[in-house]
Amino acid sequence: MSDEKPPQLVDYFVVAGLTDASRPLEDENQQQRPARPSEPITDVAVIIRSQGEEVPHGFTCIETTTSGHPVDLNAGLLNNPQMFICYKRGRDKLPLIELGVHYEGKDRPKPGYTILDTTPYSRSANLNSGGPGHQRTFLVYRRAAEPQGHNALGVTDICLIMPSKGESTPHTFCRVDKNLNTSMWGPALFLCYKIAMAKANTLVYEAGLLGRYPEQDSEAFPLPESVPVFCLPMGATIESWPADTKYPLPVFSTFVLTGASGDKVYGAAIQFHEAFARERLSEKQRLRLGLLSVVDRRPIGGRSVQTRKSICVLSHWPFFDVFRKFLMFIYRYSISGPHVLPLETHISHFMHNVPFPSPQRPRILVQMSPYDNLLLCQPVSSPLPLRWGQPWRLWGWGACPNSCTRVSGDI
Repeated sequence: MSDEKPPQLVDYFVVAGLTDASRPLEDENQQQRPARPSEPITDVAVIIRSQGEEVPHGFTCIETTTSGHPVDLNAGLLNNPQMFICYKRGRDKLPLIELGVHYEGKDRPKPGYTILDTTPYSRSANLNSGGPGHQRTFLVYRRAAEPQGHNALGVTDICLIMPSKGESTPHTFCRVDKNLNTSMWGPALFLCYKIAMAKANTLVYEAGLLGRYPEQDSEAFPLPESVPVFCLPMGATIESWPADTKYPLPVFSTFVLTGASGDKVYGAAIQFHEAFARERLSEKQRLRLGLLSVVDRRPIGGRSVQTRKSICVLSHWPFFDVFRKFLMFIYRYSISGPHVLPLETHISHFMHNVPFPSPQRPRILVQMSPYDNLLLCQPVSSPLPLRWGQPWRLWGWGACPNSCTRVSGDI
């Protein structure tokens, strides 16, 4: 038993992203296509068709509810003014991040909100224009403030519902709980909107394997081919951002793979963005990303091109907090420098030289740099027996009592 090999902390280090063999996850040949639902809504408007007002250029008019019932903002009133709500998608403005309904004389204007009190044709945008004695009702909205990060939230869809017709708030939508028809005659009508990531123009591809360590598979545990898909479940992307967009922070995620024998393998990954060379893009890709003019194929400046990648570790042990700190250290190390030691040396040292916590050394302190360290503790589910009388308190992964075994960062 004393000669038995201790467990290995990490089995594989993986880099996933866009490869030459990556297949697109959406149709690249469809150049002329409608606005994608992911494009944020930047403007709303109210029009009065009975006064000859037309839908403004670039706007979409909401003429029916979610199940197809005609929208009637002034039902039951004589000389119905036939009012409709319109919205516009785009990226020429900061997106809207909240919508609401304002009852004049009853509600106080909220800071940061804009009251939509006129139509594009300078008429009153009162949605309940039933004459004296009726509650004046207006749409209100709030726009994103500067500065805006790449992954900022925005309103991506709007709809109207009539509960009396059996309609309910669509899944993932927010409902404004103020009736747009405040008169006693019309059916209750409510505004709903969806909040999602207001992402830039994006091409999505199947994630592939960019690199791995070690290069050869272990006989006991070959590297699963599906690992890149778990590292980047939303796909490897090429994205076009405004030139002044801030880089988003890396996103940490975990997953669990189950082998044919029932063994569990734990994955920990971080997703991040890095610059992508425009020269590698085809003309179709540049058109899709908004980097070329559709009319004369003229290059459009003021934008940067990024790709989404991931680094990941696979282990038979769920040291998720430890793996998160290690991956973040590797990411920061890769974008800073120059450094004395190559990046590969740190990866190899962590995988081969850091001992697994044992009954004799239940706590391992790993010093990766003067400012970065992590703490490994023997897992409570370890098959290794604890020595009789060994003090033990489990505070969670990476949080243990005082005395630790220190592993030097000098490689």
